[in-house]
Amino acid sequence: MKKNNSAFSNFVSPILVLVLICFVVTFALAMAYGVTKPIIDKNNLKESNKAKSELIPEAHGEFENYGGKLVVVQKNKIYATEASKAVNGSGVVVTVSSNSYGGALTAMVGIDNKGKITKVLVMSAQDTPGIGTKAQDPKHLEQYKGLNDLGSETIKDAKSKVKHITGASISSQAIHEAVFCGLKQYKAMGGAK
Repeated sequence: MKKNNSAFSNFVSPILVLVLICFVVTFALAMAYGVTKPIIDKNNLKESNKAKSELIPEAHGEFENYGGKLVVVQKNKIYATEASKAVNGSGVVVTVSSNSYGGALTAMVGIDNKGKITKVLVMSAQDTPGIGTKAQDPKHLEQYKGLNDLGSETIKDAKSKVKHITGASISSQAIHEAVFCGLKQYKAMGGAK
């Protein structure tokens, strides 16, 4: 009898304690997530609207999400993740995911109601600081302003209306592809109306 009781206290009891601890921790995490998720979502929406307002100032911060089909240029590589139209019809903001040297790159492209790019913002990227991030420099991104056609999907193509950054050509291409996808999405939406 003492052997069975000893086996229980040596093997089963610690397992039950660990299972109980895991259950309590999981429950606590679920509760914390339930409390913080609405706050995180609200802050993300606020930041997103702030960026959209920077891209299309004439919209006065009033955008509605586009519920139609989002453009995919290359499956799992370049695709629109979100599109929003200004309520007053002044433009469209397209969020695009692209692959850069350091991994995923997310950019927002503002396009006015005439189909011209107003501004490009890189929201996130994991490129090498000081090298790949040169392609995210506002001076480089300024090249896109006013364009309604990039000339080519490839930035190094002679027909391209935008120049790449030497030493950051992969990052430059990722941004170029994101903007190309943004323009494609704008056309697929039928413009800003």
